[in-house]
Amino acid sequence: MGARRIPAVQAAVEIMKDEGADTVFGCPGAALLPLYAAMERTGGIAHLSAGHAEGAAHMADGWARTTGRAGVVAVAAEPGAVRLLSGLYAARQDAVPLVCVTGREASALPAPAIPLRHAGYRPPDLVRLAGAVAKRAERIEDPARIPGAFREAFRIAREGRPGPVLIDIPADLAGVEIVCGPGPVAPSAPGAGPALVDGVRSPAPGAVLPLSAPADPAGTGAHWALAELAELLGGGSSADTYVVSGLPEASASRPGASCPDTARRHRVPRRNGPPGWEVPTAIGVRKALDSRGERAAEVVVVVDGRGFPLTAGELAAAAQYEVPFVVVLLGGAEGADPFTDPVKLAEAYGCAGRDVLDPADLRSAVEWARKEAVSTRRPVLVEVRAERAADAYDGLPADPVHTRAYGT
Repeated sequence: MGARRIPAVQAAVEIMKDEGADTVFGCPGAALLPLYAAMERTGGIAHLSAGHAEGAAHMADGWARTTGRAGVVAVAAEPGAVRLLSGLYAARQDAVPLVCVTGREASALPAPAIPLRHAGYRPPDLVRLAGAVAKRAERIEDPARIPGAFREAFRIAREGRPGPVLIDIPADLAGVEIVCGPGPVAPSAPGAGPALVDGVRSPAPGAVLPLSAPADPAGTGAHWALAELAELLGGGSSADTYVVSGLPEASASRPGASCPDTARRHRVPRRNGPPGWEVPTAIGVRKALDSRGERAAEVVVVVDGRGFPLTAGELAAAAQYEVPFVVVLLGGAEGADPFTDPVKLAEAYGCAGRDVLDPADLRSAVEWARKEAVSTRRPVLVEVRAERAADAYDGLPADPVHTRAYGT
Protein backbone atom coordinates (compact mmCIF):
# COMPACT_ATOMS: atom_id res chain seq x y z
CA MET A 1 0.00 0.00 0.00
CA GLY A 2 1.39 3.38 -1.01
CA ALA A 3 1.27 6.71 0.78
CA ARG A 4 -2.19 8.10 1.59
CA ARG A 5 -3.76 11.05 3.35
CA ILE A 6 -5.61 10.10 6.54
CA PRO A 7 -6.31 11.73 9.91
CA ALA A 8 -3.29 11.41 12.16
CA VAL A 9 -5.19 9.53 14.84
CA GLN A 10 -6.41 7.08 12.18
CA ALA A 11 -2.81 6.04 11.64
CA ALA A 12 -2.45 5.50 15.39
CA VAL A 13 -5.51 3.24 15.51
CA GLU A 14 -4.30 1.19 12.55
CA ILE A 15 -0.96 0.65 14.29
CA MET A 16 -2.77 -0.40 17.47
CA LYS A 17 -4.74 -2.95 15.47
CA ASP A 18 -1.58 -4.23 13.75
CA GLU A 19 -0.07 -4.72 17.20
CA GLY A 20 -2.91 -7.04 18.19
CA ALA A 21 -4.87 -4.67 20.43
CA ASP A 22 -8.48 -5.86 20.10
CA THR A 23 -9.68 -3.96 23.18
CA VAL A 24 -8.93 -0.47 24.47
CA PHE A 25 -9.65 0.20 28.15
CA GLY A 26 -10.32 3.79 29.11
CA CYS A 27 -12.37 6.64 30.48
CA PRO A 28 -14.37 8.56 27.86
CA GLY A 29 -13.80 12.27 27.44
CA ALA A 30 -14.38 14.92 24.78
CA ALA A 31 -10.68 15.09 23.98
CA LEU A 32 -10.79 11.42 22.97
CA LEU A 33 -13.63 11.78 20.46
CA PRO A 34 -11.27 11.75 17.45
CA LEU A 35 -9.77 8.49 18.72
CA TYR A 36 -13.19 6.89 19.17
CA ALA A 37 -14.24 7.98 15.68
CA ALA A 38 -11.10 6.45 14.20
CA MET A 39 -11.69 3.20 16.09
CA GLU A 40 -15.23 3.03 14.74
CA ARG A 41 -14.04 3.62 11.17
CA THR A 42 -11.30 1.02 11.46
CA GLY A 43 -13.32 -1.66 13.24
CA GLY A 44 -11.93 -4.66 15.08
CA ILE A 45 -11.14 -2.78 18.31
CA ALA A 46 -13.64 -2.74 21.15
CA HIS A 47 -13.71 -0.09 23.88
CA LEU A 48 -14.46 -0.87 27.53
CA SER A 49 -15.24 2.15 29.70
CA ALA A 50 -13.85 1.92 33.22
CA GLY A 51 -15.07 3.77 36.28
CA HIS A 52 -11.84 5.73 36.57
CA ALA A 53 -8.38 5.91 35.04
CA GLU A 54 -6.66 3.65 37.55
CA GLY A 55 -9.17 0.90 36.89
CA ALA A 56 -8.66 1.25 33.14
CA ALA A 57 -4.90 0.84 33.54
CA HIS A 58 -5.33 -2.26 35.69
CA MET A 59 -7.72 -3.74 33.12
CA ALA A 60 -5.14 -3.26 30.38
CA ASP A 61 -2.58 -4.74 32.77
CA GLY A 62 -4.60 -7.96 33.09
CA TRP A 63 -5.20 -8.09 29.34
CA ALA A 64 -1.47 -7.71 28.64
CA ARG A 65 -0.48 -10.37 31.18
CA THR A 66 -2.86 -12.84 29.58
CA THR A 67 -2.17 -12.18 25.90
CA GLY A 68 1.54 -11.42 26.06
CA ARG A 69 0.92 -8.27 24.00
CA ALA A 70 1.00 -4.61 25.01
CA GLY A 71 -2.26 -3.45 26.57
CA VAL A 72 -3.77 -0.12 25.50
CA VAL A 73 -5.29 2.52 27.79
CA ALA A 74 -7.06 5.70 26.61
CA VAL A 75 -7.79 8.45 29.12
CA ALA A 76 -8.84 12.09 28.72
CA ALA A 77 -6.43 14.49 30.45
CA GLU A 78 -8.80 15.62 33.18
CA PRO A 79 -8.17 16.05 36.93
CA GLY A 80 -9.32 12.50 37.68
CA ALA A 81 -6.83 11.15 35.17
CA VAL A 82 -4.06 11.62 37.73
CA ARG A 83 -5.22 8.29 39.18
CA LEU A 84 -3.79 6.75 36.03
CA LEU A 85 -0.36 6.99 37.64
CA SER A 86 -1.15 4.22 40.12
CA GLY A 87 -1.89 1.84 37.27
CA LEU A 88 1.23 2.85 35.36
CA TYR A 89 3.33 2.40 38.49
CA ALA A 90 2.01 -1.13 39.02
CA ALA A 91 2.73 -2.01 35.38
CA ARG A 92 6.25 -0.57 35.59
CA GLN A 93 7.07 -2.49 38.76
CA ASP A 94 5.70 -5.76 37.41
CA ALA A 95 7.23 -5.36 33.91
CA VAL A 96 3.88 -5.26 32.08
CA PRO A 97 3.88 -3.56 28.64
CA LEU A 98 1.23 -0.84 28.30
CA VAL A 99 0.66 1.94 25.78
CA CYS A 100 -1.36 4.77 27.31
CA VAL A 101 -3.01 7.40 25.09
CA THR A 102 -4.11 10.60 26.79
CA GLY A 103 -6.31 13.13 25.03
CA ARG A 104 -5.66 16.83 25.63
CA GLU A 105 -7.80 19.70 24.42
CA ALA A 106 -5.20 22.30 23.44
CA SER A 107 -1.97 22.23 21.48
CA ALA A 108 1.03 24.48 21.06
CA LEU A 109 0.17 25.12 17.41
CA PRO A 110 -1.56 28.35 16.31
CA ALA A 111 -4.51 26.39 14.94
CA PRO A 112 -7.69 26.99 16.96
CA ALA A 113 -8.17 24.42 19.69
CA ILE A 114 -11.42 22.61 20.29
CA PRO A 115 -13.29 24.52 23.05
CA LEU A 116 -14.05 21.73 25.51
CA ARG A 117 -14.07 23.62 28.82
CA HIS A 118 -14.11 27.11 30.27
CA ALA A 119 -11.18 29.45 29.69
CA GLY A 120 -9.75 29.06 33.19
CA TYR A 121 -9.50 25.28 33.05
CA ARG A 122 -6.00 23.81 33.06
CA PRO A 123 -5.64 20.04 32.58
CA PRO A 124 -3.01 18.15 34.58
CA ASP A 125 0.39 17.77 32.97
CA LEU A 126 0.21 14.00 32.64
CA VAL A 127 3.37 13.83 30.55
CA ARG A 128 5.43 15.39 33.30
CA LEU A 129 3.74 13.36 36.02
CA ALA A 130 4.01 10.07 34.13
CA GLY A 131 7.69 10.64 33.47
CA ALA A 132 8.42 9.34 36.97
CA VAL A 133 6.73 5.95 36.42
CA ALA A 134 6.66 5.33 32.65
CA LYS A 135 9.49 4.14 30.44
CA ARG A 136 8.69 7.06 28.16
CA ALA A 137 6.17 9.92 28.12
CA GLU A 138 5.80 12.09 25.01
CA ARG A 139 3.54 15.00 24.07
CA ILE A 140 2.70 15.23 20.37
CA GLU A 141 3.27 18.70 18.91
CA ASP A 142 3.32 17.74 15.22
CA PRO A 143 0.56 15.49 13.84
CA ALA A 144 3.02 13.94 11.37
CA ARG A 145 4.86 12.56 14.40
CA ILE A 146 1.92 10.36 15.52
CA PRO A 147 2.61 7.22 13.40
CA GLY A 148 6.26 7.11 14.38
CA ALA A 149 5.47 7.81 18.04
CA PHE A 150 3.04 4.90 18.21
CA ARG A 151 5.39 2.46 16.52
CA GLU A 152 8.11 3.46 18.96
CA ALA A 153 5.70 3.25 21.91
CA PHE A 154 4.86 -0.40 21.28
CA ARG A 155 8.52 -1.24 20.71
CA ILE A 156 9.70 0.53 23.87
CA ALA A 157 6.88 -0.95 25.95
CA ARG A 158 8.10 -4.45 25.12
CA GLU A 159 11.85 -4.23 24.71
CA GLY A 160 14.25 -4.83 27.57
CA ARG A 161 12.28 -4.86 30.80
CA PRO A 162 8.68 -4.24 29.67
CA GLY A 163 6.72 -1.33 31.06
CA PRO A 164 4.27 1.49 30.29
CA VAL A 165 4.66 4.22 27.66
CA LEU A 166 2.46 7.33 27.52
CA ILE A 167 1.57 9.43 24.45
CA ASP A 168 -0.34 12.69 24.88
CA ILE A 169 -2.32 13.84 21.81
CA PRO A 170 -4.13 17.20 21.61
CA ALA A 171 -7.63 16.82 20.17
CA ASP A 172 -7.07 19.53 17.55
CA LEU A 173 -4.05 17.67 16.16
CA ALA A 174 -5.64 14.22 16.15
CA GLY A 175 -7.91 15.00 13.21
CA VAL A 176 -5.30 16.75 11.06
CA GLU A 177 -4.70 14.86 7.83
CA ILE A 178 -1.18 13.62 7.24
CA VAL A 179 0.57 11.70 4.50
CA CYS A 180 1.02 8.21 5.90
CA GLY A 181 2.93 5.46 4.20
CA PRO A 182 3.31 1.84 5.25
CA GLY A 183 5.68 1.54 8.18
CA PRO A 184 7.30 -1.39 9.92
CA VAL A 185 5.31 -2.96 12.71
CA ALA A 186 7.30 -3.27 15.90
CA PRO A 187 8.68 -6.80 16.24
CA SER A 188 7.22 -9.16 18.77
CA ALA A 189 8.87 -9.40 22.14
CA PRO A 190 11.69 -11.97 22.17
CA GLY A 191 10.39 -15.41 23.00
CA ALA A 192 11.50 -17.47 25.92
CA GLY A 193 14.25 -19.93 25.09
CA PRO A 194 13.50 -23.67 24.85
CA ALA A 195 15.30 -24.36 28.12
CA LEU A 196 13.09 -21.88 29.97
CA VAL A 197 9.90 -23.16 28.37
CA ASP A 198 10.85 -26.79 29.06
CA GLY A 199 11.32 -25.88 32.69
CA VAL A 200 7.66 -24.91 32.99
CA ARG A 201 5.43 -27.93 32.58
CA SER A 202 1.97 -27.71 31.11
CA PRO A 203 -0.69 -28.01 33.79
CA ALA A 204 -3.14 -30.86 33.77
CA PRO A 205 -6.62 -30.17 32.36
CA GLY A 206 -8.76 -28.50 34.98
CA ALA A 207 -5.82 -27.35 37.08
CA VAL A 208 -5.93 -24.03 38.90
CA LEU A 209 -3.80 -21.56 36.95
CA PRO A 210 -2.86 -18.57 39.18
CA LEU A 211 -2.32 -15.20 37.53
CA SER A 212 -0.03 -14.12 40.33
CA ALA A 213 2.28 -15.69 42.83
CA PRO A 214 0.42 -18.07 45.15
CA ALA A 215 -1.10 -16.06 47.97
CA ASP A 216 -0.02 -17.03 51.47
CA PRO A 217 -3.25 -17.37 53.45
CA ALA A 218 -1.41 -16.95 56.75
CA GLY A 219 -1.84 -13.20 56.51
CA THR A 220 -5.60 -13.36 56.11
CA GLY A 221 -6.79 -15.70 58.83
CA ALA A 222 -8.71 -17.78 56.27
CA HIS A 223 -6.39 -20.79 55.96
CA TRP A 224 -9.21 -23.25 55.45
CA ALA A 225 -10.88 -20.97 52.93
CA LEU A 226 -8.06 -20.84 50.40
CA ALA A 227 -7.15 -24.49 50.91
CA GLU A 228 -10.64 -25.72 50.19
CA LEU A 229 -11.15 -23.15 47.44
CA ALA A 230 -8.14 -24.56 45.58
CA GLU A 231 -9.53 -28.07 45.95
CA LEU A 232 -12.93 -26.98 44.68
CA LEU A 233 -11.56 -25.18 41.65
CA GLY A 234 -9.05 -27.87 40.76
CA GLY A 235 -11.24 -30.93 41.03
CA GLY A 236 -13.58 -32.20 38.35
CA SER A 237 -13.53 -29.06 36.22
CA SER A 238 -13.06 -29.39 32.49
CA ALA A 239 -12.04 -25.74 32.01
CA ASP A 240 -8.88 -24.02 33.18
CA THR A 241 -9.27 -21.68 36.14
CA TYR A 242 -7.28 -18.45 36.40
CA VAL A 243 -6.75 -17.07 39.90
CA VAL A 244 -5.95 -13.37 40.35
CA SER A 245 -4.43 -12.37 43.69
CA GLY A 246 -2.46 -9.26 44.57
CA LEU A 247 -0.79 -9.95 47.91
CA PRO A 248 2.55 -8.19 47.33
CA GLU A 249 4.61 -10.07 49.87
CA ALA A 250 4.01 -13.39 48.12
CA SER A 251 5.61 -12.73 44.76
CA ALA A 252 8.76 -11.89 42.88
CA SER A 253 9.57 -10.02 39.71
CA ARG A 254 10.20 -11.96 36.55
CA PRO A 255 10.65 -9.52 33.66
CA GLY A 256 10.94 -11.17 30.33
CA ALA A 257 9.53 -12.31 27.11
CA SER A 258 6.12 -13.16 25.78
CA CYS A 259 5.29 -16.79 25.10
CA PRO A 260 1.50 -16.92 25.37
CA ASP A 261 1.00 -20.69 25.32
CA THR A 262 -0.62 -22.54 28.19
CA ALA A 263 2.66 -23.48 29.84
CA ARG A 264 3.77 -19.85 30.13
CA ARG A 265 0.39 -18.37 31.07
CA HIS A 266 0.04 -20.45 34.21
CA ARG A 267 1.71 -17.82 36.36
CA VAL A 268 2.10 -14.06 36.21
CA PRO A 269 4.17 -12.77 39.15
CA ARG A 270 3.00 -9.77 41.12
CA ARG A 271 5.24 -7.67 43.30
CA ASN A 272 4.03 -4.11 43.76
CA GLY A 273 0.98 -2.03 43.19
CA PRO A 274 -1.95 -0.32 44.88
CA PRO A 275 -4.60 -2.20 46.88
CA GLY A 276 -7.69 -3.16 44.93
CA TRP A 277 -5.69 -4.14 41.85
CA GLU A 278 -7.39 -7.52 41.58
CA VAL A 279 -10.94 -6.73 40.42
CA PRO A 280 -10.15 -4.47 37.43
CA THR A 281 -7.24 -6.72 36.46
CA ALA A 282 -9.60 -9.69 36.36
CA ILE A 283 -11.78 -7.79 33.88
CA GLY A 284 -8.81 -7.49 31.53
CA VAL A 285 -7.96 -11.16 32.01
CA ARG A 286 -11.51 -12.22 31.22
CA LYS A 287 -11.71 -10.02 28.10
CA ALA A 288 -8.41 -11.44 26.86
CA LEU A 289 -9.61 -15.01 27.35
CA ASP A 290 -12.87 -14.27 25.54
CA SER A 291 -11.02 -12.76 22.58
CA ARG A 292 -8.90 -15.93 22.38
CA GLY A 293 -12.01 -18.09 22.28
CA GLU A 294 -11.49 -19.42 25.81
CA ARG A 295 -14.95 -18.56 27.06
CA ALA A 296 -15.12 -21.81 29.05
CA ALA A 297 -12.13 -20.80 31.18
CA GLU A 298 -12.90 -19.51 34.66
CA VAL A 299 -11.43 -16.45 36.36
CA VAL A 300 -11.37 -16.28 40.16
CA VAL A 301 -10.31 -13.17 42.09
CA VAL A 302 -8.93 -13.53 45.62
CA VAL A 303 -8.91 -10.13 47.33
CA ASP A 304 -8.66 -8.87 50.89
CA GLY A 305 -11.46 -6.93 52.50
CA ARG A 306 -9.59 -3.64 52.76
CA GLY A 307 -8.43 -3.41 49.15
CA PHE A 308 -11.74 -4.48 47.63
CA PRO A 309 -13.75 -1.28 48.31
CA LEU A 310 -11.13 0.87 46.57
CA THR A 311 -11.93 -0.51 43.11
CA ALA A 312 -15.24 -2.26 43.74
CA GLY A 313 -16.87 0.29 41.43
CA GLU A 314 -15.37 -1.54 38.47
CA LEU A 315 -17.90 -4.31 39.15
CA ALA A 316 -20.40 -1.97 37.48
CA ALA A 317 -18.29 -1.96 34.31
CA ALA A 318 -17.99 -5.74 34.44
CA ALA A 319 -21.75 -6.09 34.79
CA GLN A 320 -22.42 -3.62 31.97
CA TYR A 321 -20.06 -5.36 29.55
CA GLU A 322 -21.00 -8.90 30.68
CA VAL A 323 -17.60 -9.87 32.06
CA PRO A 324 -18.12 -12.87 34.38
CA PHE A 325 -15.74 -13.98 37.14
CA VAL A 326 -15.86 -15.05 40.77
CA VAL A 327 -14.63 -12.75 43.55
CA VAL A 328 -13.56 -14.48 46.76
CA LEU A 329 -13.30 -11.78 49.41
CA LEU A 330 -11.30 -12.66 52.52
CA GLY A 331 -13.02 -10.36 54.99
CA GLY A 332 -12.80 -9.80 58.72
CA ALA A 333 -14.97 -11.33 61.38
CA GLU A 334 -18.62 -10.39 61.47
CA GLY A 335 -18.96 -6.83 62.66
CA ALA A 336 -15.23 -6.07 62.34
CA ASP A 337 -15.92 -3.34 59.79
CA PRO A 338 -19.47 -2.03 60.22
CA PHE A 339 -19.15 0.63 57.53
CA THR A 340 -19.23 -1.51 54.40
CA ASP A 341 -21.23 -4.63 53.53
CA PRO A 342 -19.38 -6.13 50.53
CA VAL A 343 -22.33 -8.28 49.47
CA LYS A 344 -24.72 -5.31 49.40
CA LEU A 345 -22.07 -3.26 47.63
CA ALA A 346 -21.77 -5.91 44.92
CA GLU A 347 -25.55 -6.07 44.60
CA ALA A 348 -25.69 -2.29 44.17
CA TYR A 349 -23.47 -2.70 41.11
CA GLY A 350 -25.75 -5.38 39.67
CA CYS A 351 -23.79 -8.42 40.85
CA ALA A 352 -24.89 -11.28 43.08
CA GLY A 353 -23.15 -12.03 46.37
CA ARG A 354 -23.20 -14.38 49.34
CA ASP A 355 -21.64 -14.56 52.82
CA VAL A 356 -19.78 -17.61 54.11
CA LEU A 357 -19.66 -17.75 57.90
CA ASP A 358 -19.10 -21.49 58.32
CA PRO A 359 -16.30 -23.43 56.57
CA ALA A 360 -18.81 -26.17 55.84
CA ASP A 361 -20.73 -23.77 53.59
CA LEU A 362 -17.77 -22.83 51.39
CA ARG A 363 -18.21 -25.67 48.89
CA SER A 364 -21.83 -24.88 48.15
CA ALA A 365 -21.11 -21.13 48.00
CA VAL A 366 -18.31 -21.52 45.47
CA GLU A 367 -20.33 -23.90 43.31
CA TRP A 368 -23.23 -21.45 43.39
CA ALA A 369 -20.93 -18.56 42.44
CA ARG A 370 -19.44 -20.43 39.49
CA LYS A 371 -22.87 -21.31 38.10
CA GLU A 372 -24.25 -17.83 38.78
CA ALA A 373 -21.35 -16.15 36.95
CA VAL A 374 -21.92 -18.34 33.89
CA SER A 375 -25.68 -17.84 33.82
CA THR A 376 -25.69 -14.08 34.45
CA ARG A 377 -22.45 -13.21 32.60
CA ARG A 378 -21.57 -10.96 35.56
CA PRO A 379 -19.17 -11.08 38.50
CA VAL A 380 -20.32 -12.95 41.60
CA LEU A 381 -18.99 -12.26 45.11
CA VAL A 382 -18.36 -14.80 47.87
CA GLU A 383 -17.36 -13.15 51.14
CA VAL A 384 -15.44 -15.46 53.46
CA ARG A 385 -15.41 -14.24 57.07
CA ALA A 386 -12.15 -14.85 58.98
CA GLU A 387 -11.49 -14.70 62.69
CA ARG A 388 -10.44 -11.18 63.60
CA ALA A 389 -7.74 -12.49 65.97
CA ALA A 390 -6.07 -14.21 63.02
CA ASP A 391 -6.54 -11.34 60.57
CA ALA A 392 -3.50 -9.35 59.51
CA TYR A 393 -2.70 -6.53 57.14
CA ASP A 394 0.76 -5.98 55.70
CA GLY A 395 2.19 -8.31 58.33
CA LEU A 396 0.72 -6.41 61.31
CA PRO A 397 -1.91 -7.70 63.76
CA ALA A 398 -5.42 -6.63 62.87
CA ASP A 399 -6.38 -4.78 66.03
CA PRO A 400 -3.71 -2.01 65.91
CA VAL A 401 -4.25 -1.52 62.19
CA HIS A 402 -8.02 -1.44 62.55
CA THR A 403 -7.78 1.03 65.43
CA ARG A 404 -5.45 3.28 63.48
CA ALA A 405 -7.61 3.20 60.35
CA TYR A 406 -11.12 3.22 61.75
CA GLY A 407 -10.75 4.43 65.33
CA THR A 408 -12.47 1.31 66.75
